[in-house]
Amino acid sequence: MLNIPKNYYNSQTRSNFFIEEKMKRAWAAQIEVLEEIKRICNKHNIPFFADWGTLLGAVRHKGFIPWDDDLDIGMLRNDYNKFLNVAPDELSNFFELKSLYNNPLHDNVKARIITGQFMNFSKEYLEKFHGCPYVVGIDIFPIDYIPKDTVKMNEQLELINLILTAASSIPTEPPYSDDILNLASKLERMFNVKFNTKNSLFHEFKKLLDMVSQMYTISDSCEVCSMIDLACGWDYHIPIECYMSSIEMPFEYTTIPVPTGYDFILKTKYGENYMTPIQGGGSHDYPFYKKQEQALKEVIEKEYNMSISDDDFNMLLEEKLKS
Repeated sequence: MLNIPKNYYNSQTRSNFFIEEKMKRAWAAQIEVLEEIKRICNKHNIPFFADWGTLLGAVRHKGFIPWDDDLDIGMLRNDYNKFLNVAPDELSNFFELKSLYNNPLHDNVKARIITGQFMNFSKEYLEKFHGCPYVVGIDIFPIDYIPKDTVKMNEQLELINLILTAASSIPTEPPYSDDILNLASKLERMFNVKFNTKNSLFHEFKKLLDMVSQMYTISDSCEVCSMIDLACGWDYHIPIECYMSSIEMPFEYTTIPVPTGYDFILKTKYGENYMTPIQGGGSHDYPFYKKQEQALKEVIEKEYNMSISDDDFNMLLEEKLKS
């Protein structure tokens, strides 16, 4: 565990945005996940980089964007695959990997390192994660190679869109109609794969999507991107050179590797004026832990057959954290 600066957990206002103590503790918990990823990547010589809003936060704020509540990293596809292979055996207590290849309920093409499945009020967990009882995690995005041959690129994008369309047309769980089963059989023949019938077909289609996204390697390419984003119409191309080396930048009270081509990357993703903050209220239902709190509140109400106010629930939560 890293040493936390004095008063770091205190609520504060940054860039005219108020950050409550619970968020500061959630940030600190996510940094513990980051340090675990660093440990594994250093051991196995796997480069990774701050990505998306975390990259923007590192460059512009030297930490989290004040109205952001998560942490994202990226890895070039070959490094990403290596990480997925070694991480399950390397992760310390509390940490888990969720990916298409080890979790049949994880249908997202990005992977995620999380601190468990449920809120945890154990003394060991709270000490490890700075008094934050919530499940926290870090998203890991694969960065794919764009083939130099535009004909091959367009063919690849057509295949990705074909699979996306197929995935959108099926239920996430069985039973499946004959039409869906016939569609699955056609995809198996087309891509010379065999779907795992123990998983949902939706999940198997997502694995196929990931397979097609990584058709090409660094030797075929001079640019990278998120292939799914490219297929869906976001025509952004990043020169591979932007990701060939990194520098350590301050991030809260630690550091994070940032690709040396960060300026080009950020201008491509966020525009020429990326250094000018545009305040938002956070993304994906900020703050993320509200959903976990609401689920716990519903469990308590069901167990005791009573309704409790938000204020009463927050008091119970505070008492639980103190016990």
